[in-house]
Order: sequence, then C-alpha cells, then structure tokens
Amino acid sequence: MIVRFQNKKVLDLYESDLRVAVSKYKFAKHIIERYRLRIGQLIDAPDLKTISQIKSLNLEKLKGERKGQLSIRVDNQFRICFFEVAENEITVEILELIDYH
Repeated sequence: MIVRFQNKKVLDLYESDLRVAVSKYKFAKHIIERYRLRIGQLIDAPDLKTISQIKSLNLEKLKGERKGQLSIRVDNQFRICFFEVAENEITVEILELIDYH
C-alpha cells in the first residue's frame, strides 16, 4: 500500500533517529519501534483485507467523531488512526498515534 503521513509528527516518528524521536515526542522507545513495525506492515500489505487478516493488528472501523477512520493496534494502549484515501490506489493516510487510555 501507499502510506502518506498527514502531519510532521507521524512522519518524524517513522523517519527520524530513534533517540531523537523518543526525546522529541516523549513516547517510550518500544512504542516507536512498534509504530514503525506497524507502518512497515501497512506498506508491505497489498490491501486492507490483508491487514484485517493479521489478528494482532486488530483493524477496526471507528465510530462517533472518528467515523470513516480506521485503526490498528500498536500495543494494548496505543493505536494508529488512519483513513483510506482511495480504494483503487490502496492508499492510506496516517492521522496520528493515539493513546486510547
């Protein structure tokens, strides 16, 4: 899939040096490492159906204020929220890494 990042923070978390990301964004090292792993899984997947078959990702359609968005699990506390830009392009746009607790 093609993955786009909606803002500098989610892009920095993926691309910048791990130590810089930890100090700048105050996430634990293991959270950023898992975030990067999950983004890699999105990039490697040919479509969202493939992502839905990876049970540990827990792909969910969100409701309420986040209707139209999807999320996958980073761990029990954090999720990556995104939306599918175009099904025919299989493009997702990462919105944020969010603490659900």
